[in-house]
Amino acid sequence: MSEQHRTPEKVWTPQSPEQRPIAAYRRHINQKFNANLNTTKELQQWSVHNPHNFWIDLYKWLKLTPELPKGMTKAYDDTVGMSSNPDFFPGLMMNYAENSMFSNPDPDAVALIGIKEDMDLSREEGEIVTWYEFRGKVRLMASALRRCGIKKGDRVAALVATGVWVMVIYHAAASIGAIFTSISPELGLEGCVSRLQQVTPSILFADADTIYKGKTVSTASKVQQIVSRLNPKPQVYITPVTSSQSSFPTIDDFLAKANPDDPLVFERVPFNYPLVICYSSGTTGAPKCIVHHHGIILNLKKIAVVHNSTTPQDVILQYSSTSWVVFNVMCGYFACGAKTIVYNGSPMYPDSKLLLRMIEKYKATYFGTSPRYLLEVEMTKSIPKEEFDLSSLRIVYTTGATLSAEQYKWFYRSFPPHIHLCNTAGGTDTCTSLVAADSTGPIHAGEMQVFGLGMDVDVAHPQTGESILHTGEAGEMIVRKPFPSMPCFFWGDEGNKRYRESYFERFAEVGLDVWAQHDWMSCNPQTGGLIMHGRSDGVLNPSGIRFGSGEIYAIVEAVPFNTQISNSLCVGRRRPADSDEQVFLFLIMNSGHNLTAELRNTIKAAIKNALSARHVPQFVIEVPDIPVTINGKKVETPVKQMISGKDVKASATVQNPEALEYFRRFREVEREPRESRL
Repeated sequence: MSEQHRTPEKVWTPQSPEQRPIAAYRRHINQKFNANLNTTKELQQWSVHNPHNFWIDLYKWLKLTPELPKGMTKAYDDTVGMSSNPDFFPGLMMNYAENSMFSNPDPDAVALIGIKEDMDLSREEGEIVTWYEFRGKVRLMASALRRCGIKKGDRVAALVATGVWVMVIYHAAASIGAIFTSISPELGLEGCVSRLQQVTPSILFADADTIYKGKTVSTASKVQQIVSRLNPKPQVYITPVTSSQSSFPTIDDFLAKANPDDPLVFERVPFNYPLVICYSSGTTGAPKCIVHHHGIILNLKKIAVVHNSTTPQDVILQYSSTSWVVFNVMCGYFACGAKTIVYNGSPMYPDSKLLLRMIEKYKATYFGTSPRYLLEVEMTKSIPKEEFDLSSLRIVYTTGATLSAEQYKWFYRSFPPHIHLCNTAGGTDTCTSLVAADSTGPIHAGEMQVFGLGMDVDVAHPQTGESILHTGEAGEMIVRKPFPSMPCFFWGDEGNKRYRESYFERFAEVGLDVWAQHDWMSCNPQTGGLIMHGRSDGVLNPSGIRFGSGEIYAIVEAVPFNTQISNSLCVGRRRPADSDEQVFLFLIMNSGHNLTAELRNTIKAAIKNALSARHVPQFVIEVPDIPVTINGKKVETPVKQMISGKDVKASATVQNPEALEYFRRFREVEREPRESRL
């Protein structure tokens, strides 16, 4: 047996697996369709071989409303190619918010707990909102939106941090058929403008302040600058965070426009009608505006209920900013009627144990986090199970990066052994997990468990597109059949050109119409476990914070830096032994200019101010040349592979292939050189 395909250590075995919802669903499928499925992996295979039966049955199993049109036998048109993005459940009229806000039968049960970084958890309980109160807030918000002229299809933007307000705005916008979009208020000016200019919101809600790592910073100047650059101008209302004043009216002024007698009603729209706009990592140019539809509720609830056993008795702590698709995933757990903790602040302030204190205080049963956060906890040398009562915790769900085998082992030394630790993979593009949890199966160190039900995921040979899943070799992660959380379209994408280029161009030359996720994956034939090897494109992913090189280029290749900088290349380095990705920014200087320490610091400060501290490259280094294609496009992926330790050759499309070899020297670099060039 090769080292690559050896059986890794088994770190977790489920207790009472047949009592889990996914086992109950498997038995239901066996009975209804006369099947004989004995494991979750067999259920998953059945679901992708019988997609129409599966998706139609899942909709009914989850008790989504209203019922599907009578006589429906096909979930989508399977006579057209996947790239044509066939509509699911044609003829169905439904609403996301209607399917989210009534899953808990007790109106007095707690729906939300709002926590801010500056709270003292030892003395304060947070902002407690019951389901009855939440529905009342959404009703008034929806009334005010309508009375401000906001209608179906208008964009409602929220420059608002994770908290009660953003949940209310999101569900109110959904209820009237408006299209919601959120951006974390800590994002820099250019990051906000490049997003909002594209989607032209009719109304913008903005936090008065940001709270992060002990600092409260007013957003007043930034909001004014954003609005000055938007055309047409949106209505603007400020949500309170501290007592600071604003020249714009407040959200209380906005709610005063509501009619207290307006009922809570839901505008039913097609399953595939736009609900929310998320933003890509912007590898080239401005971020893509990815539009997801009301039907994402099906995949969100599938993961939450079937894979992760969520019920109204659960307490959810999912750390996410409102700029990340994980915010929408968190809303999927909320849509199951679970009590949901919404936190505005840094997970690392005043220290890395803050979220563990929340788990203990609120008896969280589900904790959603990143491998990077767990690494930060590990670096404290503490044993969380000895410091905190974590007995309530049932599942820890990690995403955003790969969880290493050593992290799995550390976790089970440091946390209660009953906890189901799972590392998953999905993305902004899919708004669901392609690789998900199996509460009935074992976990092996360093491996993910199972493909999501109904998701026809495969590992494809990078040249032919043929399946190599069974071989154990790494290849391109693809999806071979349509799924009900494919984006509707990209906002402003005429003829869906960028949409097709993003997902379906990868294997078009060999005649395959399949979705390419641009992740590099393999399957261990011994265990069936799945191993993620990183991105196969140029998206940067340090500490699970995904962003695109294009957002960096927009700063360093613009005024004032373009008088000194000729060209730039921004890539990540993750060598086989590295626990995280490190970002390198390589610069070609104009004649007569050198990269000085002062200029390097100025560049880093500009990136921090325009985007955030988490976007700042760890290394900024001058180089003599950067490989480009014959069309002048930067060649990112081969450079990324080269500095990460892989020997690669430039393709025939590279104009200056000799430039690639220069980057081999950066495999061993651990600090920025004192000299301007290495």
